[in-house]
Amino acid sequence: MARLSRIIFLSASSLFLVGVILQVFLAGMVVVALQMGWSYHRDLGHFLALPLLVMIITAYLGKLPRRMKWITWSLFIVYLLQADVLIFMRTSLPLAAAFHPVLALVDCVLALVLVHQAWGLVREGQQESKTPYNSEQFDKIGL
Repeated sequence: MARLSRIIFLSASSLFLVGVILQVFLAGMVVVALQMGWSYHRDLGHFLALPLLVMIITAYLGKLPRRMKWITWSLFIVYLLQADVLIFMRTSLPLAAAFHPVLALVDCVLALVLVHQAWGLVREGQQESKTPYNSEQFDKIGL
């Protein structure tokens, strides 16, 4: 169960990271290319809550290290602040709302860290399952 949860965590965190990159692209299509409206950007932003919720659940089911759980919760808080607080302050506190795209950078960095760490855990689990021995056995016999 833990191994499967870690694979699901890796998939969800990868999906979230790709989603954030796509969000930046869609914002560029609106602001720079003038090719579309904000609806795709907004809708994808709401969808990104789903992989994030999956990440929180599988972080515990997969018995991820405490540091990864903290980073996952931090990402969740940054996402909520960005998507559900700052964006609605455009008229009342425009300076605070201007941090919406800055937090996209934070989302990207945190998601990248989680993907990297999850990938390491999944690979580590694959190597353990393929090898019915541990490295200490070889150290004892000089290999």
